Amino acid sequence: MGRTAQVLGASTKVKRRKKRNQDAIIAAVILIPMFAFWLLVSGFPTVFGFFLGFFHWVGLNDTPTFVWFDNFIAFFKDPLYTGALWRSIWLGVLVTAVTLLSGFGGAMLMNMPLMGKGIYRSLWYVPAVTSTVATTQVFNMLLDTNNGVINNILKAVGKDPIIWQYSVGWGIFWIVVYSVWKGVGAAALLWLAGLQSVDPVLYEVAGIDGAGRWQKLKAVTLPSLKPIATYIVITSVIAAIQIYEQVLFITNGGPYSQTEVLVFRIYRDGFWDFNMGMAGASSVIMAAVVILVTVFYYRWSTNSDKQNTIPIKKHRKEK
Repeated sequence: MGRTAQVLGASTKVKRRKKRNQDAIIAAVILIPMFAFWLLVSGFPTVFGFFLGFFHWVGLNDTPTFVWFDNFIAFFKDPLYTGALWRSIWLGVLVTAVTLLSGFGGAMLMNMPLMGKGIYRSLWYVPAVTSTVATTQVFNMLLDTNNGVINNILKAVGKDPIIWQYSVGWGIFWIVVYSVWKGVGAAALLWLAGLQSVDPVLYEVAGIDGAGRWQKLKAVTLPSLKPIATYIVITSVIAAIQIYEQVLFITNGGPYSQTEVLVFRIYRDGFWDFNMGMAGASSVIMAAVVILVTVFYYRWSTNSDKQNTIPIKKHRKEK
């Protein structure tokens, strides 16, 4: 009897070991191609771009020369680069703020019991899935100096047409408008998911205490949305700071590089001027800025959560 139990136990261990080995093989088959693809498409270019920042390499026929931190020093001495960096930061913050507020308002509307709300919700997300190249061309048709829709309307009411490409203010304005229009749908759906995850009992309790709509929004809705808000803000800031296509197709960085952002400058250095060293250094600085902004907001968010959390005191057991 004891011999039989030992044999059965050993057989069970062998089966479990085979099962674990099979699971490990299946996991390797699934993960190795994905990791290899990431390494080829993202990992290697990231490491290569990082090391490029320490070399002087202008032109594909040039021989790379190791220059230590000269490219980084040149970056902060050149107002063209520092201006593009600063413009990326404040423009990203502006786009993020407008997108989040617009998305939250849209989510509040989508959360209402409206007729045909499925179609209404789909329409909000349409800009996010449309091609940037195609939609920016539609914007350019609206903003064309001679035959643009907006200038034709201005002519019809007796006003002079506006040459949008020569105005820094209007260029920034339309970049912000397009970026918000493009990103508000995704933000609204994330806000909507957060709104629908709030426990209805909390609203009922607040109503019993005499809270109105504004008090419920302030005391129930907003605190409950803190986790999803952290995710939305971080991802939106990362995307907004890396604005590129809008600048390329709407203003092309003009007039006189006054609407250039850092990603656009990296593109020009790498693919127009073939200044690989400065493109690599700018990429490293851009990555550092994104990481710093993300870490700063995340730490601020977690610290505010700790301050607003009521500590639970452990009671000592009486002897």
